[in-house]
Amino acid sequence: MGASLRQPQGYASLSPAASPTSRRHGRLPMFVLAPCRTWANKSCSRRLWDISRLVAVIVLVAYGIQRTIAGYRGQRTWLHAPITALERKCPPPDYPTLRMHGNQTVPAAKVKICLTTLTDEKEKPWFQKLMAYRNYDGLLGLTWDNKQKYADKHGYHLYDESALLDKKRPPAWSKILAAQRLLKEESCDWVVWLDADTVIMNSSKQIEDFLPADAEKDFLIVEDTGGGYNSGVWLIHKSAWSLKLLEEWWGMTSYVRPPGFAKSGDNFSLKNLLADRKDFRQKVVVPPRCTFNSFAKFVAPQHYEKAVTNLQRQEWYMNEAYYHKGDFIAHVAGMDNKYETLAMLLEEAV
Repeated sequence: MGASLRQPQGYASLSPAASPTSRRHGRLPMFVLAPCRTWANKSCSRRLWDISRLVAVIVLVAYGIQRTIAGYRGQRTWLHAPITALERKCPPPDYPTLRMHGNQTVPAAKVKICLTTLTDEKEKPWFQKLMAYRNYDGLLGLTWDNKQKYADKHGYHLYDESALLDKKRPPAWSKILAAQRLLKEESCDWVVWLDADTVIMNSSKQIEDFLPADAEKDFLIVEDTGGGYNSGVWLIHKSAWSLKLLEEWWGMTSYVRPPGFAKSGDNFSLKNLLADRKDFRQKVVVPPRCTFNSFAKFVAPQHYEKAVTNLQRQEWYMNEAYYHKGDFIAHVAGMDNKYETLAMLLEEAV
């Protein structure tokens, strides 16, 4: 009779003496107290069903909130910021270019300039359609004529590289594949990547106006807001160095973000790829953003009057990073309602 009763293994830490919760409520819910030895047991099956329903409710609520926010952000109404109608001189390149003061250093006929872009509109996976904050559908079709007319005007070549889309990554990464193909297969001397949400605003500007005459310069990119570089528009020269750079950029798989989210990881990977390169000054040119990648600025209607009244106090006023009348390219970066804002820019393009 002297034998003591032993608690079942795994219950000791949950005894009333050890658990504040058990002291308050007498005992914990059954699905917390012990794991099931077999799900064939009715209580275990009921427990699994309760947990499954709880998880389903949490997922549905989270998804509902996400889609509500995305819908609101995608349908907001915008007006052009006042700077869209104001001229601001963009600083000229501080390096020799292919066209300096009207005198070509290199005859344009010897330089094949290829513009390219792509879209995932037809190939977008179902998960990305469900989760995407921004809707890019129709953007390439909306801005294609603008780019085509510009290319025809100056004897450039425009390519739609949507067929190269890699479905395993966010579509922004496939710009690397597009540049690789054009440099290798189309004999392009320079490839100009243009995101679908860009508009040629001033067609009198020519790419030779800022292409470096120095044959050692292989990559042109502008800085992004907050640091790093913006990969929405960039130019790359045909060379062994350029092909290696593109290969290394594509190989940075640890930066690839899940499809459907606002950030793809291509910008951040490029920032790290270019950081601390010993050949940066020799190979890379970083002109002012207004040279070929001005960010378009919009304001909500209820804030427009205030923006006009305090115009000179706005951080984007006369700022070379933001689109002003006369700039070469406007980029609708960071906007969710892209179709409507791009349509507004196309009305102002000349």
